[in-house]
Amino acid sequence: MSESMIVGVDHGYAAMKTAHFSFPSGLVAYEHEPYTLKDVLEYGGKFYVVGSGRQALQKNKTQTEDYYLLTLAAIAKELSFRHAEPAAEIHLAAGLPLTSFGREKNAFREYLLRDGKTVNFRYEGQEYSIAIRKVSLFPQGYAAVLTQSILLDEPSVIVADIGGWTVDLMRLDNRIPNASTCRSLELG
Repeated sequence: MSESMIVGVDHGYAAMKTAHFSFPSGLVAYEHEPYTLKDVLEYGGKFYVVGSGRQALQKNKTQTEDYYLLTLAAIAKELSFRHAEPAAEIHLAAGLPLTSFGREKNAFREYLLRDGKTVNFRYEGQEYSIAIRKVSLFPQGYAAVLTQSILLDEPSVIVADIGGWTVDLMRLDNRIPNASTCRSLELG
């Protein structure tokens, strides 16, 4: 396997996002190969058309395999875009809403990590063999605002993460999230 590669993935209800891609978070399973391999993930003997529709609102994104499968597709897209080897060790960076961060971070990390074991799958006909060796989780929106140097000297900043099903609000005081002011509005 190649050297560990950092891949950031935003697991949205409406869309999955990486540094170079955004695609709808829908997933449709088939027992047999579809008529085209475009956007098709083959994993565990099944075929999944990625990007068809969107996810239903799930309080816990680990309750089905959907977000794991979408993560594999997102990683494959990034590896292909970067002209990287299809056999890779991955350091996955992902986010969780701040209001559920403490409650869900360990379960979501384990869900994505899968004990760091190598996973074999095909995406759009290309074979991949990846191992997610490390998962770093961050409050959604927090990392993005830290890249905006013009905002970092402000004493207080409000971050609004407007998603497909939710709106997450977070106030930063002197660059630090103020947990007492954070809200996730469902069906926002």
